[in-house]
Amino acid sequence: MVIDFNASNSANRSAQTGATTGKRDAAAESPRPTAKSATQETPTAEAQVKLSPQAQQLQAVEERLRDLPVVDSERVAQIRQAISEGNYQVDSGRIADKLLALEK
Repeated sequence: MVIDFNASNSANRSAQTGATTGKRDAAAESPRPTAKSATQETPTAEAQVKLSPQAQQLQAVEERLRDLPVVDSERVAQIRQAISEGNYQVDSGRIADKLLALEK
C-alpha cells in the first residue's frame, strides 16, 4: 500500500483510517498473554534447579577466588627489587616450556 501524504483528497485518508481500524479491532479480539503474567508464575518442582556436588564445589572455589587479589603485590615487589638490583635472572627454558604448554 502506498500512502501519499501530499494528497489533499479525503478519500485516501479515510481508506487508510479504515484499514488501520480493522487491524486494531482484530488485535483487540484475540487476547495475548503478557510477559508480566508469565513472570509472576510460582515455580513448580520441575522448574527448580539442583546443583550437583561438583557444581557446588566449583561455586565454592569461585567464591574463594573472588576474595583473592588480582595481583600478588608481594611477588611484584620482589621482582621489582631484583630488577633494580640487577639480580633478576630470566629462565628461558622455563618460559619456552610454559609457551609450549599453552599450545596444547
